[in-house]
Formats: sequence, C-alpha cells, structure tokens
Amino acid sequence: MARITVVVKYLGTFSQLTGRKDDVVELDAGATVDDLARRLVQKYGRELKKRLEDATTRPVLFVVAGQPAGGDRQLSGGDEVLLTYPAGGG
Repeated sequence: MARITVVVKYLGTFSQLTGRKDDVVELDAGATVDDLARRLVQKYGRELKKRLEDATTRPVLFVVAGQPAGGDRQLSGGDEVLLTYPAGGG
C-alpha cells in the first residue's frame, strides 16, 4: 500500500507532553486525522490518549492545512497538522 508523510506540530501542552515541537509521521495513503491520532497515542502513550479522549472538559483541535479538521478528514502527503487546544478568551 502507498504511504504518505505528514508533519505534526505540537503546540502548548502537547509540546510539553511529547517533549517535541514537531514530528514527521508516515501513514497509509487514505489515512484520516483519527488514524494519525491513534498513531500518536501508540508513540506517546496513555497521557496523550487521555488528553485526546477527554474532549468533554477541553476539546482538542487538529488543524490541517490551516483549517480545523474533524477525525474523518483525510490527510494528504505533505500536510502540516497542528495539535493544540482551541484558544479561549472573551
């Protein structure tokens, strides 16, 4: 099966949690944001999984090509994916 490569940029808490500012991740062609999230949980473990699944208290925001993306968003080779929490404020 064909493969794609995406760049994940971690902002704020996610940078601290992973100990990195970014990652290059290889996925199967046709992979979605949910597939990427599962791959990141495999790499970084339980704490990341907890943060990604605890959307009831603080939703996680994936941004692909400058646009907020849901889990079913298909990724393309070369996509830049930001992983962060939405900005709050008032």
